[in-house]
Amino acid sequence: MDLVFNRDGYCGVKCSLPKDYNDPYELFLGVDLNVSTESLATYRDIIQELPHFPTTCFSKSPIVAPMWAHYAQNHSGFVLEFDVESLKDNFEEIEIRDVDYKAEPNPALADSLERAAVTKKPRHAVWLRQAVLTEAYFSKYQEWSYEQECRLVDRNQYVEDVGGNKILFVPSDCVAAMIVGSKFPEDKKAQSKDVAVAQGIDWYQLGIGKSLPLPYMTSSDDGAYVFEAGEITEALGVCESCSEPLPLGGELCVWCSITDDHAEEAARGNPFRILDHYGRLEEYFEGVRNIESRRKK
Repeated sequence: MDLVFNRDGYCGVKCSLPKDYNDPYELFLGVDLNVSTESLATYRDIIQELPHFPTTCFSKSPIVAPMWAHYAQNHSGFVLEFDVESLKDNFEEIEIRDVDYKAEPNPALADSLERAAVTKKPRHAVWLRQAVLTEAYFSKYQEWSYEQECRLVDRNQYVEDVGGNKILFVPSDCVAAMIVGSKFPEDKKAQSKDVAVAQGIDWYQLGIGKSLPLPYMTSSDDGAYVFEAGEITEALGVCESCSEPLPLGGELCVWCSITDDHAEEAARGNPFRILDHYGRLEEYFEGVRNIESRRKK
């Protein structure tokens, strides 16, 4: 966290070159290889190796669980919310676009390749190269669509070298919020709140609910928030017992609605408890294991 905000008025964002990405297929060229050998030879000669520009990747959602697991130390790290329009205002020549997820290469590129191969005109070669660059940086295979990715590509080298890392220093007014993970260390929580106050940004902690299909957030003043329609918004209602958001309204979530009477009735009707009461539980499970063993044979 100190490394991110170690320059007054700025937030340091690490950028990487595509060749250094975790996924070896990140630089998706997008050209259908089922074209003539002559066209592929033209393609290789015109394109050669695509230039590698410093790139940083965002997600359009702060509640994608695999992203927290992969990139935020299994929910023990934090994420920052950025205002995309502010980023564009501060870096007018930087390209920021949503990633286009595809099941197959773009057929339009095959047409562009064929045109460049047949006409031999420089402008067609330039158009082909530009189109492939766009596909390479802003398209991925459909399997990655859960990431809901947005990319920033720095073709003008705004980045600075800091200890061997490519860092883009973003004005603090481009940062809207800090969201710490559900397993964020307790001894660092106060520091994270202080940083948020110093930067003038909102602070939230991700929560994993018992009755919600998606994570929710709590603010520094214990307010409950949800992520809907691309925005963090205050929950319309919360459980009076556990304070989780209530998607269906009411006073209590479904779990907190279970009373002692409900629990006692469930215990009385639990077949395992009944078998255990009569000393037959282990005998029952032994029979189940024997049946399963015979089935495997």
